[in-house]
Amino acid sequence: MTTIAKGPVTGVTAPAAGYTHAAAWILGLAAGRGATPEVGDTHAGITTAYADRPVQALAQALLVHGVAAVCLVVVGSGLLDWARRTGNDAARLAGWAGRVAGALASLQLVLELIAVPGADPASPSRSGALFEMVQRVDGVKMLALAALAAAACAACRHGTLLRRWEVIIGWVLAATITASGIGYLLLSTALTPTALISLPLLLIWIAALGAALRHRP
Repeated sequence: MTTIAKGPVTGVTAPAAGYTHAAAWILGLAAGRGATPEVGDTHAGITTAYADRPVQALAQALLVHGVAAVCLVVVGSGLLDWARRTGNDAARLAGWAGRVAGALASLQLVLELIAVPGADPASPSRSGALFEMVQRVDGVKMLALAALAAAACAACRHGTLLRRWEVIIGWVLAATITASGIGYLLLSTALTPTALISLPLLLIWIAALGAALRHRP
């Protein structure tokens, strides 16, 4: 009885979560445009950016690491429901990877809620170190998202979850977000620019995945 009750709920919320995930990122990037630090900035530069525009920095954090985190958990839960219905082990792995990615995004939000209000240009080491921790957690989150994409695409060998073009985008996403994830984990300015490719792919693919969880049996 419980499983039957959860299916329709997931079918309604997973598409909404996929679209909301993309919207939260777009709005968050717009809110923080020119106001948030970048990987490679000094601790003084990071702290000054936070102290000068705390409202913009917090708005971005709440959207991309708060709202988007909830959306990832919802989509991951939808995958787990689909895996239970179909007995698909790869989809189950993808579902847990989605939930882990959502949890890591929430951790980023917590760190930012400490770093931004506490930014003091006279003592920049604390906020600078917290910013770098957020980026390293982001790297781990990206690797979880790579696992989500790869496992969901692998699940399609034994199911009908994604269409061909969605699978292709998923594999490209898995490759590019792995590279950017390693870059953020290591704070490497040589690799972090690959996020300019992986992020748009992520937003498109998560939205498509959410829709797929409603339309596919």
